Amino acid sequence: MSETFEKRQLYGGAIEIDIPKRFIDVTSYRHIPDHQELFSDEKSDQSVIIELNEIQDHIPNANAIKHHYEVLVEDAGISTDKSVIINFRDLTQTEMPHFDASIPKYVLLAQQKIAKFNETAENTINVYMALVRLEKSKTDLLITYNEAIALAPTSSSMAVVQNLTPSNDQSKSEQLFLAMLKSFKIKDYSLFVHN
Repeated sequence: MSETFEKRQLYGGAIEIDIPKRFIDVTSYRHIPDHQELFSDEKSDQSVIIELNEIQDHIPNANAIKHHYEVLVEDAGISTDKSVIINFRDLTQTEMPHFDASIPKYVLLAQQKIAKFNETAENTINVYMALVRLEKSKTDLLITYNEAIALAPTSSSMAVVQNLTPSNDQSKSEQLFLAMLKSFKIKDYSLFVHN
């Protein structure tokens, strides 16, 4: 099945990204913090999150994406034995063509076992995370794609998920994520002006 992408305007049109049409803007029905944009596809238990965070100057560029992932794990209350970084690497100019080659860009793949809401049933998800370090704007820009690959039988997701990506088909999911990254473009850098 090929994906149909739709250009989404983020942060009042300052940023744009192509996201599969099946993802809905969660801000239309739930409060999301101002520094985040969240899109979700309930039928596949997938989500795309874009975050603008203050740059962590004390973290070297090469370690920054691992740092952001570890913060995500800690904030979610996931124990270290239920989270593993599979790989991480630099992103190329071809993969994110709307950014100068001198801008540090990284991508990471991790896997987590996590319960939704207040459930005890743990689902297995792949986490694809990209980091763009906008040093002049003092911003760490994160783009995260979460994909459920195995659902616990008693998970609430079992009632709504209609197509689950097999855990051995990471290449299709990675290509989907890279297609989103390739389209990512900042149209108005005044978004990052700090007062």
